[in-house]
Amino acid sequence: MSLETCKKVLKISGIISIVFAVFFIILGFLALLGGGLIGSEITDANVTNESIIAFGAMLIIGLLLLLTGIIGLLEGIFSVRAANDSTKIMPAWIFSLISLVMGVINIITSITQQSSNKSSLVGTIISLLITILIFYAANTIKQSLKSNVE
Repeated sequence: MSLETCKKVLKISGIISIVFAVFFIILGFLALLGGGLIGSEITDANVTNESIIAFGAMLIIGLLLLLTGIIGLLEGIFSVRAANDSTKIMPAWIFSLISLVMGVINIITSITQQSSNKSSLVGTIISLLITILIFYAANTIKQSLKSNVE
């Protein structure tokens, strides 16, 4: 892929990553809010194992969604920035590598879950493909800058 094509791919994929990241951040806040509502309903009189598990699960899911969203947002912002200035490629490369590892882990957990639905897996695969595009474009630009220095 040419350097100009990599920059275009990096910019477009970065913008898509930002959109997905904002969606994940909103979902994270909603999950935390739901967990807080469940937790506020738990009193000494009505404590059940199901309510405690639901409370904990919502908080963990909310925190994971927030973490995923924040990393995706940083990946997208740094990708768009690097598309405009190739010398600033390292943060985009690092965050795309982190997102790549998280995406692979997410795919593995989605596949191994007994009750996973196909729409969740498709969304995970699409997100991973966008991250692969960003990583490949960032790595190509990084290698190009490295060969120009030598």
